[in-house]
Amino acid sequence: MLTEQSNSELGRHLLTIRGVQFIFGAQGDPFALLLRAGEDDPLSHGERARELGLHESSIGAWVTASRELGAKVLTDPRFSPRHPEEGPQHHPGVDVWENPQLCHVTPLDDAHINHDPAAYEKLADAAAPLLGAAALTERRPEIERACREILGKAGERFDLYRDYAVPAATRVVCDVLGLPAESRERIAERHEGLAAALDAGQCPQQLTTARALLEAVDGVSSELSGLVADGRATGLAALTGVPKEDAAAIGVLAVVVGIEVTATALCNTVETLLENPAAWDRIRQDPALVEAGVREALRCAPPLRFESRIAREQVEFDGQTIEEGKRVVVLVDAANRDPESFDDPNAFDLDRADGERQLTLLGGAAAPVTAPLVRIQTEAALRVLTEARPGLRRNAEVLRRMRSAVLGGILRFSVS
Repeated sequence: MLTEQSNSELGRHLLTIRGVQFIFGAQGDPFALLLRAGEDDPLSHGERARELGLHESSIGAWVTASRELGAKVLTDPRFSPRHPEEGPQHHPGVDVWENPQLCHVTPLDDAHINHDPAAYEKLADAAAPLLGAAALTERRPEIERACREILGKAGERFDLYRDYAVPAATRVVCDVLGLPAESRERIAERHEGLAAALDAGQCPQQLTTARALLEAVDGVSSELSGLVADGRATGLAALTGVPKEDAAAIGVLAVVVGIEVTATALCNTVETLLENPAAWDRIRQDPALVEAGVREALRCAPPLRFESRIAREQVEFDGQTIEEGKRVVVLVDAANRDPESFDDPNAFDLDRADGERQLTLLGGAAAPVTAPLVRIQTEAALRVLTEARPGLRRNAEVLRRMRSAVLGGILRFSVS
């Protein structure tokens, strides 16, 4: 287990995988370049991947930037976030030069982000009274009120991510789960460690970041399990007939996925709208367009740039044979701009008729559980922002985290 390795062993594991990604990126492999998470434009690598069609990357994954093929992969039950074997989903000690298993870089089983699709559907059904679209829509006024309170504490100049997006999402998730005050404080303190969770499985983090993530995941998992066992997470306790281990998993997903993906989705949406001021003005003047604005921003700048799945059996796609156990990567941001599926795909269009064809999943494989939470929070936070700060402008370029190939996670987003 990586959690039992010394810093020297864990650091060597992470650096070896990082080195493989850099070497094959230097040779021009588009997926390796994406995983390198450098300063180059990830969409340019997606365009190159589209030119190659469905192809096997030099780092051991089949890659597609096609919207149609991507949709097949992401909805086919023969593909899962997990390898078929039971047990922890990570590969410590593997000789990555002989067997390039560069998925599941960090063990995140306690974060519940590597379950089979059927398991997520089961959790989504169990969570529906709390995290389903209908339940959260009823809470929209409460969610918007929380966003107004958080935004009201920000000054004229503030950081959109740190001062608004993260604390608003944290407040809403804690409210929905019904967490006690002391747990809310610990969740807020652990967020910085949790922020890398959706990146760490694919892109090796720095040692200190990896350690903080493992500790934060362990802390949140233990916290939610204890609260559920004691009935002190009142929202989760109201899920009648749901096994306690499932209720705890729902709570962990809401915290680990629901906070950071919401914060990223909101920041990406605002950044995209500020780059399209005519669209910002239309939404500001007509709040009914908020949903369309969020939907189109999620197509242009999805909070998860790619999705990774494992073939559970041999599959034939586009004349290619994908063997059992092989990884298939769907470049969602590139697929959402596939000219064969979208009219004028690089244009931001509030009136787009084909926007529902996008492949954006709000929470990756866990989207059946987390998508309504992320979407409704993002819409509420944007509505409050356009009403309260109609003249919002960006003060500097948005800074994104290092080694954040999946999320393109926000580090600084200064606005006034």
